[in-house]
Amino acid sequence: MNAEITDILLDKEKNVWITTKNTGAYLVNNNNVITHITKKNGLVTNSLTKLFLDRSGNIWIGTNGGGLIKYGNKAFTYFNKVQGLNSPSIFSITADNEGFLWVSTSDEGIYKYKDGVSTQFTTRNGLGSNTIRSSLFDNKGNLWFATSKGLTRYKNGVFRNFTTSDGLPSNNTRALLLDIDGNLWIGTYGGGISKYDYTSFQNFTTADGLSHDYIHSLFQDSKGNIWIGTGNGVTKYANNKFLSFANAKGFCNSYIGSITEDKYGKIWFGTDRCAVRYDGLDFKAIGVKDGLSSGVIYLMHGDKKGNLWIGTNNGIDRISFDSYGQISRIKNYKSKQGFRGIECNSRAIFEDKKNNLWIGTVKGLIKYNPTNDRTNVFEPLIHINNLKLYFNDVNWLNYSKKLIKWNNLPADLVLDYDENHLTFEFSAINLTYPEDVQYRFKLTPFDDKWFSSTDQNFATYSNLPPGDYTFDVRARNEDGVWNQEPASYSFKITSPWWKKWWLILAFTILIFYIIFKISSFKEKQQREVSKELEEKVKERTMLIESQRDEKEILLKEIHHRVKNNMQVIISLLSIQSGYTKDKAALALFDEAKNRIRSMALIHEKMYQSGDLAHIDFQDYIMALTNDLIDTYSINCDIFLDIKIEKVKFNIDTLIPLGLLLNEIISNALKYAFNTTDKGKVVISLTLNEKENMYTLLIGDNGSGMEKGILEKEEGSLGMELIKIFVTQLDGDIIRLEDKGTFFEIKFKPRN
Repeated sequence: MNAEITDILLDKEKNVWITTKNTGAYLVNNNNVITHITKKNGLVTNSLTKLFLDRSGNIWIGTNGGGLIKYGNKAFTYFNKVQGLNSPSIFSITADNEGFLWVSTSDEGIYKYKDGVSTQFTTRNGLGSNTIRSSLFDNKGNLWFATSKGLTRYKNGVFRNFTTSDGLPSNNTRALLLDIDGNLWIGTYGGGISKYDYTSFQNFTTADGLSHDYIHSLFQDSKGNIWIGTGNGVTKYANNKFLSFANAKGFCNSYIGSITEDKYGKIWFGTDRCAVRYDGLDFKAIGVKDGLSSGVIYLMHGDKKGNLWIGTNNGIDRISFDSYGQISRIKNYKSKQGFRGIECNSRAIFEDKKNNLWIGTVKGLIKYNPTNDRTNVFEPLIHINNLKLYFNDVNWLNYSKKLIKWNNLPADLVLDYDENHLTFEFSAINLTYPEDVQYRFKLTPFDDKWFSSTDQNFATYSNLPPGDYTFDVRARNEDGVWNQEPASYSFKITSPWWKKWWLILAFTILIFYIIFKISSFKEKQQREVSKELEEKVKERTMLIESQRDEKEILLKEIHHRVKNNMQVIISLLSIQSGYTKDKAALALFDEAKNRIRSMALIHEKMYQSGDLAHIDFQDYIMALTNDLIDTYSINCDIFLDIKIEKVKFNIDTLIPLGLLLNEIISNALKYAFNTTDKGKVVISLTLNEKENMYTLLIGDNGSGMEKGILEKEEGSLGMELIKIFVTQLDGDIIRLEDKGTFFEIKFKPRN
């Protein structure tokens, strides 16, 4: 090296950096391998002056007239000068046991690469077609290539092409899969799929259960299921059966261009609108809103370290998972992260034995070395730079003479109540990828929680109420590392004069005093009204009680006079009967007196009772029967069997009921016991509460009446009266077949 050295630096990997005045830079690694870095490698000039290593591991190079250069991510390697590997049409990569990389293109055939040297194979060498969409290396030492004109096998330096004449359903082959049993699966464009057991081809189409005959991708999961991506959704092959998910919910498009599996056994599908994750139950779409660089998915791969890679038309994304299998972070790799390929090619990804990823892009082949992809563990340095009032800058010296040196903000800011529209401006220092810094902020106690992360470096709050506040802001670097201690700024907004505590207290006392006075006035009015009402009620009550007493006295006097008048009638009948000797006439006089006596007894009970509207029926029956027995004075011992529930009837029910009992008991005393010295009179009254119906059983055990006497149209006067009284009760009467004479009368009481 014959050059003028301007600076020397030892980086964190113990590599030595040397800059020169006119010949660029030299990098000497641990193995003493020297790499010469010039304008051909991306420098803007070969005239370099200074080297600097920041805390994140970035190398900064000062130039003479070319500004400042940052040397960052070394994880991606490009092959711009290697024939074939710089092709924009690489669609498949695989490797053999000898360490050769086989790169397939869509128009230039195949390139065999190792140690910087590539060899091209085309149709001239026996390849079926120069258009290859898929390739793989089997466990028998064969290389297989899916071409547009058949399936090509490479073994021992010889190409062999299989076509429809050998059993393939179509010569346009697009996808290859080697299953765990060693069978080769071939997806075709329009002919379905074919299974090759190295002896013969077995073909399957939509007639066998495929959702479509245009096959774009094939994948076998850890459970042995084969997933088939088509132009009309995905189909699963398991237990020798096809199951179509063409109509499954969750897919944002029916085109399935790529398939893979994450380390938790979830199956991922790539469409040209989103990625879809299948957990065995549901399909869930993952898109730009979830962190992907684009919804146009070209390739997918689950690497050996448990990461999931998704290549799009806007870079490549690495998805990391937490211990529960949920997405913990999505890191986008674009040009500023070192991935200059930008747009990936369909299914063009391969992981070698050293865990390097080989990716086909429109910028050619890119190698990703995970060991060189350093994680930025340094948190950003966050600062609050400015505070605006109503979007305007403010001379804070007018508020306080004590300012914070970094941002010239007042140390103890106190604002008036109407100065409550504030904008905080902040920034974070992250030298690796400053564009990827994210912020979260919170105004305590105004905000309940931190705002979601954003690249916005200001926060505006309006109409803040009076109170003490603290504004906190945190920053995150491109690898998700947040600074532990937020930048903080505290301030106070005072209350307006009408919200001062002493004024509020005075108003409160005044309001309570007014309420008390109003309440006292209303209470006084209420007492006066209540007193007036009480007097009126008392007067009215006394009047009603006086009228009630007068009515009771009048009613008792009426019942007493009616009873006395009936006694006078009985006396007149007795006097009149003394002037006749006709026994029949005398009997009629006695019966009339008994009937009048039964009614007189009711009025006697009325004025003797406290209840002028109702009479106790049991007391009335006892008095009536005893009076009748005394009247007839028969030469016989009469036993009264009376079973009557405690009940009261009004006069409208009691008069016909008393006359009815008088007739039946009188007949029994006159005729039933002429031939015996003992007798029994039965009176029973029961109530059926469900039907509100009374049942009166009355009779004797004497000689008995002749049968059918109730049914005769013309009977004795007594029987005619009995029927009349039953009709007045709105009841029914029947004669029972018991010994003697027994009647059953059913009736409802009158209100």
